[in-house]
Formats: sequence, C-alpha cells, structure tokens
Amino acid sequence: MLELKLGWQSLRNNKQLYLPFILATSLLIGVFYIFQAIINNDSLAKIPTASAINSIMQVALVFTSLIIVVFMFYINNIVAKQRNKELGLYSMLGMTKANLFFLVLGVDVCLFGFSLVLGLLIGLSFIKFVLLAFVKLLDLKLVHLTVFSGQALLLTVAFFLAIFMALLLVDLAKLSQVRPVELWNAAKKGERLPKNSWFTKVLGLAGVATLIGGYYLSVITKPNASVITTFFLAIILVVIGTYALFTSASIFFLNLLKQNKNYYYKRNHFITVSGMLYRMKQNGVGLASICLLCTASIVALVATSSLMAGKDNQIKQSAPLDVSITSKKITPATYKKAQELAAKYKVTLINKKSQRISHLALANIEAGKLKISQDANTANYEVLTLPLADYNRVEGTNYHLKNNELLVYATDKKVKLKQLQIKGKNYRVRMLSEYKYRLGDVATLTGLYLIAPDAKSAQSLLNIPLNETYSFDLKGTDQAKKNYSQAASQQLRGRNSENFVTTVTTKVEVSEIINQFYGGMLFVGLMLSVTMLLTTGMIIYYKQVSEGYADRARFKTMQQVGLSLVETKQAINSQVLMVFMFPIVVATIHLCFALPALASVLKLFSMYDLKLLLIVAVTMLAILIIIYLLIYSLTTKVYRRIVNAD
Repeated sequence: MLELKLGWQSLRNNKQLYLPFILATSLLIGVFYIFQAIINNDSLAKIPTASAINSIMQVALVFTSLIIVVFMFYINNIVAKQRNKELGLYSMLGMTKANLFFLVLGVDVCLFGFSLVLGLLIGLSFIKFVLLAFVKLLDLKLVHLTVFSGQALLLTVAFFLAIFMALLLVDLAKLSQVRPVELWNAAKKGERLPKNSWFTKVLGLAGVATLIGGYYLSVITKPNASVITTFFLAIILVVIGTYALFTSASIFFLNLLKQNKNYYYKRNHFITVSGMLYRMKQNGVGLASICLLCTASIVALVATSSLMAGKDNQIKQSAPLDVSITSKKITPATYKKAQELAAKYKVTLINKKSQRISHLALANIEAGKLKISQDANTANYEVLTLPLADYNRVEGTNYHLKNNELLVYATDKKVKLKQLQIKGKNYRVRMLSEYKYRLGDVATLTGLYLIAPDAKSAQSLLNIPLNETYSFDLKGTDQAKKNYSQAASQQLRGRNSENFVTTVTTKVEVSEIINQFYGGMLFVGLMLSVTMLLTTGMIIYYKQVSEGYADRARFKTMQQVGLSLVETKQAINSQVLMVFMFPIVVATIHLCFALPALASVLKLFSMYDLKLLLIVAVTMLAILIIIYLLIYSLTTKVYRRIVNAD
C-alpha cells in the first residue's frame, strides 16, 4: 500500500524526530516493567517490611504512570506538529483524509511496535541488575527474587497499548478537523498561551502569590503528624505557581521591559527581550514542566539519600544496645532465661544496663507550660520520664536534683528550656547534652526525656507508670549474636511468669527493618529520579528541535535586517541558553524553600541530622546541574544542525 510505504519513508527520513521518541518510550516501558516485576514478586512477601515496601512501590508506580502518560501526550503533540507539514504536502498533492488516516495509523503502529519490543528487551535485560541492586540496598541476603514475571509483562503491554491507542485517537481526531493548509502551517505554531491582557496580568500575579504561599507553608511546617498534609499542600501551590510564573508572570515582566522605550529600543535589549518574549510564550508550559520535573527528582533523591545516609545513626538511636527487654516488672525467670540462651548460643552478655522509664506521652509546650495532648496532629513533643538514680547509673554520671528541678534531654538540640511548668508546678530545668543509653526512643516527634529526683516524682509528673528495662550488648561472632537475638526475641517476648507483658527489641531486628525500609525508599527515589530525568531530557530535546525549526527562518530574517551571521548566532544562542537555564535556576530556588519542610518530614523518621541533610542536598543539586548541563549541551548540537549554525 502507498500509505504504508510513505509512512515507512517518513520514519526513515525523520530519524531525528522519531528515534528519540522510540528510545525514550522504550526506556519508560523498561522502567514500568521493572516496577511491575518487583511489585508482583512473591518472594518479597517473606521479608518483614514487605507490606510497607509494597505500598511505597505502588505509590511510586502510580506517580511514574502519571509522568509517562503526561510525557507521551506532550511529546506526541510536538512530534505531530512537525509531521503535519508533511501530511499537508501529501494532502495538497491529492491524498484524501482516509489516505492520511492510514498513513498516521501505520506510523503510530510502527512506533508502538518498535518501542514495545525494544522496551521489553531493555526491561528483561536490565531487570537482573536492578534486582541485584534492590537486594543489595535492602540487605536481603536470603531472598531470591524472580527475574521474569508474566503478570508484569501483560500489565506493561496493556498499559502502553492503552496509551498508544489514546494517542492514535487524538491524532486521528485532530486530522479530521483541519484543512490541508492548516496542516502545512501547524508545525509553525507554538503552544497556545494567554496574551498580554488583563487576564495574563492577574494570572501572573496570582501565580506569584500562590508560589509565595507554597514557600511560606514549607518554611513554617512543623514536625508533627500533619506535616505530610501540609507538605503536599505546599507542593500543589508551588506546582500551580510555577506554571503561572512561566506562562504568565514572565510574559508580564517582559512586556513591562518592552514598554520601557529607553530600555527596549537598544539593539542588544531589543533582540534579547523580543526573543525571550517569543520563546516564553511558545514554551512556557514545557519549561515549567522541566522545572517541576527537576525539582521533583532532586527532592526525591535528597529525601531518600538523607535517610539512607543517616540509617546507622537511626539504628543507634532505636537500639543503643544489642538487646533490650522491657516489662512492667522483669522477673528473675527472665534474667535466668536470658543467661541460659547466652550459654546455648555461645555469646557473653556485656555492658548490662537497667533503668526504669515511662511510656511516651504526646505534649505541647506553650508559654513555658507543658500540656499533655491527645491529638497527634497538633502535638510537638513525645515525652518520657525516668528517675535520676537510673540516669546516673546507666550514664555513669553523678547529678543531684532538688524537688523543684528537672534534668531534660531533647533529641532536637535546638530545644533550650530554663523553666517548665507541669500540672501547675514550676520546675527549674537543666538541659543535658547527652543521653547515650536512652530507651523508649521516640517514634516521630522531638523527644523530651524528663529526669526527676526520684521514682515517685518521675511517675507523678505525667501520671504514667514506669516500666523496668534490662539491656545489654553481646560478645561473640556475628552469626552467634544474630542467633541469640532471634531466639531472645521469640522466647522472651510475651507474658512473663507474673503475667506482665514483656517486649524485646534487638539491634538485629531494628537494623533489618531500617535497612529494608530505607533501602526500599532509596531504590524508589532512584527509579523515580531516573524516570523524571529521562522525561526532562526528552522534553529539552524536543524543545530544541522545535526551536531549531522555528529559528531557521528567524536566522534569515535577522540577517536581512542588518545583523551579521556571528551576531545572529550569539543573539539566538544567548536566548536559548537563558530560556533553558531558567528552569534549573527556579528548581534550585524551589529546593531551598523545600528543605525546611523536608527536614520536618525526615524528623518523622527520627532523622535529626540537619547538617547531613544540607550536605546531601548540595551534593545532589550539583549532580543534577551537571546532568542538566550535559543534556542541554547534547541537545544544543541538534538545534545547531537544524538551523545550520555549525
């Protein structure tokens, strides 16, 4: 058939347009298959954190799916615009719309077929290496994940088949509504954006206000149970504000410069402002998308990398000693059983610590008054109490307290208290800089350990009874320690001989859970970042392609009005550089304002090392900027070839 031959010829003649589309789609298909293969892997059900990791993977898959759908529709729109000129020529040469339908159908089927086959090959080829990285990150020594998943394969094919069917329907619907001359000129049209009207001005100002509102919410976010909700609200405001900034506010600002005749009617300013105005009107949505994808990828990497980098400190906080036994009353039988297990598994109990400590209570501190709270969304502290004698014994100190005095240790070093009123009684506070062997560690909020003069006053502070704890380290081989920890967890946990509930926390279990959970988070963060950077690179590439075709005619026009070839190249290249640097600059600003909220979110995971967060943020931002500049440099070569600037 003539249509199929012309479609195949179009694919061959426009490799610069179609090959990147096939490559990008194939990589996304491979990423989607890998996600599905891990989620549908039955071997994961054997690990303790399987439910949490699966939930994280499901959320990541939904987010990835949304990125893929939006990206493919966006890029298909750009590809279709460049293809329309060719279709318009065929139409004016006598081809009917039916002929054009079959031509577009043939091209889309070929694109889908090539992309699907190559994508599945990529997914099946790299799944083994990805699973090895997954197992390494999660420290899964005895879990063997299945490489091939028929269910994942079917879901991947069905998902992308649905996308390509939708793209085909959109292409055919547009084709049926236009005339040949419109097809010929369609490739020259940019994105439809608001003109410089009162609506543009209002939208721009509202967008900037929305962006500032998102920044404000991020900065004031507190590390309590509502931090996730506040953070997502801030993200929504920033997304809305970013699109308004790129599509309206920037145009409004450039038009203000244009109206300043003393500034605008100078050669360099005239070329720069008019060129920037043209480009921002044409590319505002795409540039905003690039900015948000860069922001999302860097935030995901910073958050997950910070958790992974701080996991050893988190393990130490959650389990300062190898084994900790807690009960209302620890019986002699429990001590005896712990020693018997040590003999059985050939380990020695060392560094033994005993202390009494309360359960935690949620609280707020307002105007120097500590108030118990029942609402996790508004509470700022998790408070525990213990007697001074117990603190001195485990820490090897010799503090003394009067009846109206308290020693206070806060997990957040910024907390500084001098006075504290509890249940109407005023206490003079002395802050502690260290509590090495603290138990009953807080789960999410800032922890306050109130150390009272004696057991009676410690219990009466919050009216919460004290529990007995018995903790120790293990001396022996790593395998012997692990065997002992597993046996102690199984045999000492439950109700003891006096019918009190006994809990056992081991460093082995804590390490396993934290390694798996944080490793899973880092894996998801890396996969999402790869997906977002891939889509960012392709958006930049196609923006450069569309810019190139538009600027090829502008080159000639600018030379006809008296500019030299060198001056023309400099003017256009500087505009392209400014346009594509704008997203990464705004993304950097977004990250700076996101860090306070990100720090609050990380505190939910008991990650208090803000210095570590800043180091990770700067490192990841530097890596992102290098990758972004590399993508820009490579795609600029394509742009120059199109406009014949090389």
